[in-house]
Amino acid sequence: MTVRLRAWPAATPPSVRVALSLAVAVGVGLVAFGGFANHAYQVGPARVNAEVAPALSGGTVVTVPPFGTISAPTHRSPLRLRITLTEVDLPALQELAARGVPDASVQEQLRDEALGGARRAVFEGLAAALLAAGFVGWSLRHRWKMVAASALLGVLAPALLLGWSLSAYDLDAFQTPTYRGAVAYAPSLIELVQRRAEQVDDLRRQIEKLVRDLNAYYRAPQSFAAAGSLEDTVRVLHVSDIHLDPVGLALVREIASEFEVALIIDTGDINHYGSDVEAGVAASQVPTGWPYVFVPGNHDSPAITAALDSLEQVRVLDDTSTVEAGIRVFGVADPASRGAGVESDRDTMLAEGQRMSARLQLRMRSGEETPTVIAIHNPGMAEPFTGVAPLVLLGHTHTPALSERDGTWVLDNGTTGGIHFSEQRPEPHIPHTASVLYFTAEQPRRLVAIDQIEVYGVIGQSSLRRTVIGAELLAASGE
Repeated sequence: MTVRLRAWPAATPPSVRVALSLAVAVGVGLVAFGGFANHAYQVGPARVNAEVAPALSGGTVVTVPPFGTISAPTHRSPLRLRITLTEVDLPALQELAARGVPDASVQEQLRDEALGGARRAVFEGLAAALLAAGFVGWSLRHRWKMVAASALLGVLAPALLLGWSLSAYDLDAFQTPTYRGAVAYAPSLIELVQRRAEQVDDLRRQIEKLVRDLNAYYRAPQSFAAAGSLEDTVRVLHVSDIHLDPVGLALVREIASEFEVALIIDTGDINHYGSDVEAGVAASQVPTGWPYVFVPGNHDSPAITAALDSLEQVRVLDDTSTVEAGIRVFGVADPASRGAGVESDRDTMLAEGQRMSARLQLRMRSGEETPTVIAIHNPGMAEPFTGVAPLVLLGHTHTPALSERDGTWVLDNGTTGGIHFSEQRPEPHIPHTASVLYFTAEQPRRLVAIDQIEVYGVIGQSSLRRTVIGAELLAASGE
């Protein structure tokens, strides 16, 4: 027996069947248009994504990660246009800015690129609507006339919405936009950016001088208590919580150069929000010339991790180890960095630390070497690692601290970005901090001393506090 499936009940009049089939085709055409009318393209130094889709209310939304969205009621038709900035080519942007105000030809080129990408998005959406509606017509009626009618109506519906939107599109609506997200704090953020931008060059110069002075002082002959410059050692720079601060990034390069470090270990939060835009910026700003070990923090994201992991000199660690300059570093990423979260609760952090510590110790019992350094981000994960390795490095609190527990030194670097999130201030009200770790030149590497550096660039002051861990190692090497 053959069973034939019917799109509509047999009692349905033919005219009603046709009308219902055409209505379904229109609906499917609109859905297909909304699903495929999007296109990523380049506009000058920026890469943007344009999306056009049916919506309950019309308007245009501009998304600029990580700051938020700006929307305006540019048209009344039920069609929403969304423009999202996804990447910025910093060298190209700097080159464009260096030329001053773009001339007419550059403006025309940028406009053509923007319009070309938007047209491509619309074309792809209309093509999808045509094919989807035509397929519906064939599925429901199996007649070529119905296929043609369905395809025509399926593409005509979004086309009419587009025409309606364009005919009444009002750019002046952006004179009274709606801000959402971080953009709601636009006045304070603008002041913060403007004043910090004015200070960046001065702060960089001040930091260069302070770091040179510190290094020169500790290279001079001194008593054993100060330990001198510790020439016969392998030096490692520990930084954390840079948060894309340009002064902090300059500090990293200056200390790494002046103290002749062999390795940089970053315990996370290199950015603010973990957006794709920040990923490109972070990757372009990572200091070159030194091996760079990175452990993602809670403000980082899979996009940040992937961008840094693609760099030749960077090793991103998450339940993994690497050996650089003869120093074995084991790292665990903050759980929040593996998804869209920003903060994990205390119980989650402790449980993650216990789980990762147990996994590491199991591998050590199976023959894996004991790490010289364990690098994490959040102090909530530190306790399970005490007693496992000689040194645990972390950040997150923006407050430097050093303590010893069960034979393990635990070093919180503070913030190399000199930034605090409790309130927004134009000047850093906490110091830029970094730490220089000294290890024996002989293998296996053993911790000799720790320098905790604080730089107050605005007032031109700095401090260096040295903690000698292995005095007997210095004596044995003739220091």
